[in-house]
Amino acid sequence: MKKVKLLVSAFALASMLLLNGCFNTHDGPIGPQGPEGPPGNANVKSFTYTIHPNDWLASNDPNLWYFDQHCDYVTPDIVDYGAVLFYLKETSGKLSWISLPTTSLYRDNGQAYTTEYQPWHSDYTLSIQWIDTHPTNPRKPTWDCVIKAIIIADYPYSVLKSKGVDLNNYEQVMSALNITATE
Repeated sequence: MKKVKLLVSAFALASMLLLNGCFNTHDGPIGPQGPEGPPGNANVKSFTYTIHPNDWLASNDPNLWYFDQHCDYVTPDIVDYGAVLFYLKETSGKLSWISLPTTSLYRDNGQAYTTEYQPWHSDYTLSIQWIDTHPTNPRKPTWDCVIKAIIIADYPYSVLKSKGVDLNNYEQVMSALNITATE
């Protein structure tokens, strides 16, 4: 019994000493101001590129075209833990940024068909698929498509979601991340 009491006392003393080291009651001097620069976030990058009509590659599926863009910002850590938000600005008349994926409806001889932009990302690659559901006359884009990808490390992405930022709203995301339209 004496051994148990001695062991418990020794453990309690060791715990108190360890915990005492966790509490700092002494404040040191405040460090110097860091360098001034534009506001931003080191964990967020933006990447803009244009897909021209002749850039689209045909797949084995006659209704699907795709384009792959190399991007050093999309690291394996981003793929595993972060997020990539895609936005599109078509030069065919829609001059505002549209969140991807997106689907559009059109009619041919009274029959309804859809076209879709589907984004995805993998290590160092940003990809866009264009899908047209017309069974006999699918079309590929004949206009320039400007794509903006917002690449976010895990922590800022979680913060955006917790703050209620609508990730489908281009203006809200750009504002929340302090990214200007020219970045």
